[in-house]
Amino acid sequence: MDKQLKEKLSGIKLFICDIDGVLTDGALIKSTSGEEMRSFNVLDGVGFVMLRLLKLNIKTAWITGRESETTTLRAKELQIDDIYNGVIRKIDAYSELKKKYSVSDNEICFVGDDIIDIPILEKVGFAVTVPNAPKYIANYVHYTTTLVGGEGAVREVIDMLIESRGDYTAHLDKLIEELR
Repeated sequence: MDKQLKEKLSGIKLFICDIDGVLTDGALIKSTSGEEMRSFNVLDGVGFVMLRLLKLNIKTAWITGRESETTTLRAKELQIDDIYNGVIRKIDAYSELKKKYSVSDNEICFVGDDIIDIPILEKVGFAVTVPNAPKYIANYVHYTTTLVGGEGAVREVIDMLIESRGDYTAHLDKLIEELR
């Protein structure tokens, strides 16, 4: 990891993600009864567990424009600190989180992929998007993941956050010991 990237990431205290197109591939499956289902990538989920187990002092939050019980259930499973479901003006949720955790913009990483994410992408210390986002989103970010949304893109960012905190291999060894 280059020095400038490590500097930006090492001060992150709050990690916020959008859902559709970031933690999922953006597809929505609706049953005839109206039930909505989504597909979350397990690698991303394990990444959130890794952040929690390593105790790196990074809070987690999800802010999504769509109201979804599936998203709420997945957030609870992963013990995400805060979930904002069905929020179109995401900047309001962002402001609440900043206040709640007493963090500044440069201490926040946000992964987003669409127009409603731009107000947050413009503010954070480390703004990230995915390659499947509309092309203009790249104008608002510091980094674009190599993996697409719903296929491990968030895990890619989590691995970078962990690596920014020191010896990545030592962190992994610590996790492996806890799992033995």
